[in-house]
Amino acid sequence: MATMEKLGPLFLHGTTLAVAGSVLHGSGFTTDLLTLLSSQPPASILALALLMLMSVHAVVAFTATKLSANGAEGKNVEPVRALGMEAEAFDPSKYPLEEIAKASTDKDAFLAMYPVLKDSLLNTMTQSEMPDMAIKWASEVIEYTVQGGKLNRGVTVLTVHRTLTRANHGRDLTPTEVARASVLGWAIEWLQAFFLVADDIMDDSQTRRGQPCWYLVPKVGMIAINDSFLLESFVFSLLRQHFGAEPYYHSLVELFVKVVQKTVFGQLLDTTLAAGIKKDQVDFSRYNMDTYSRIVKYKTAFYTFYLPVAIGMITSGVEDEPSYVLARNICCKMGEYFQIQDDVLDCYGDPATIGKVGTDIQDNKCSWLVVQALSQATPEQRKILDDNYGRWDDKKVKKIKELFTELKLEELYEKYEEESYKKIRENLDKVTLMPRDVFELLLKKIYKRKL
Repeated sequence: MATMEKLGPLFLHGTTLAVAGSVLHGSGFTTDLLTLLSSQPPASILALALLMLMSVHAVVAFTATKLSANGAEGKNVEPVRALGMEAEAFDPSKYPLEEIAKASTDKDAFLAMYPVLKDSLLNTMTQSEMPDMAIKWASEVIEYTVQGGKLNRGVTVLTVHRTLTRANHGRDLTPTEVARASVLGWAIEWLQAFFLVADDIMDDSQTRRGQPCWYLVPKVGMIAINDSFLLESFVFSLLRQHFGAEPYYHSLVELFVKVVQKTVFGQLLDTTLAAGIKKDQVDFSRYNMDTYSRIVKYKTAFYTFYLPVAIGMITSGVEDEPSYVLARNICCKMGEYFQIQDDVLDCYGDPATIGKVGTDIQDNKCSWLVVQALSQATPEQRKILDDNYGRWDDKKVKKIKELFTELKLEELYEKYEEESYKKIRENLDKVTLMPRDVFELLLKKIYKRKL
């Protein structure tokens, strides 16, 4: 019988097989499942989706912890094998090392890894007996949803790893180290794609990265829910294929599992604030900065800022807990700063520039702008909020934006931006446990961000 230590990777591998299998619409089970899903509202489908994810994550979290403990006790930690499922170790000789060595920027080196990783993941499906139709579908999902972003999260992993290596070892990264750091960066980009595909369905979003959301592609629809699972399963395939034999492998898996869980918690808070409220009604009783900060911390800060930094710390050999606590605290502050920028861009940004049409007002989101408006509004202005916020009506959206202008929220944001930047820099002045350059590079990327 398989030991508990092997069940977590088995569940991950099984999830890959399950979601890939459900792309095959011919089986009776899948046909029945799709019929059932098509009759349910998106919120119910996604509630089931989250429940499935949390069940898998709970098992994996336990498994990763147990395996990490085994490694700490000096026991052999081998590449994952469970019930005949071989660890799909990637051959490092297939890394595009010459192209990486010639790259003039981290982003160029990072991009050089994409086709190699995509092909290896599709090959995983071939090994799992998936037919050409399923592999072609998965390839389209990857091309449409993983590509096209700014790649800030992924490239940050490479930059953090280089910064720590220079500080701790006095040298630059080798092309092989760049390749392996890029694998982890792409794992975040695949994770980001998973989050965005699901988030767009929940928010009824229309565009993403300058094109229709994946679920709005005519042939896709609610199949996009399963596609989001497929994307997430590929995250763990990348970790297993490239790092399954590393002593820190289980720390990486546990980190990803915990960050996914925290992000799902944040999404839960974000999407359930208006749960049970009738259409065209709003309830602002829970819209305050405490709620907002909690949503931002869990939904954005952990996977956008802490995850890239923590990955670099793990692979660079950082082991002391205070350094991770320090990184988490600073990254969460940056995450709030970043999300408030995002809220302002959602309202005032040019869709052609930011790559999406903002819908926070229509979606009744607990955004920084509406929280500030609620704290300042006169009774007459509050009535405008009550009568117009959370409605998919262009005239009502216009009234809300006019109210935001009347309350001078853009000017308030500019003041907040400068104050937050100053506070973050003050916190960086106290950093002694690790190179502050790690955080400086993140702050540089988001300060005065316009898209």
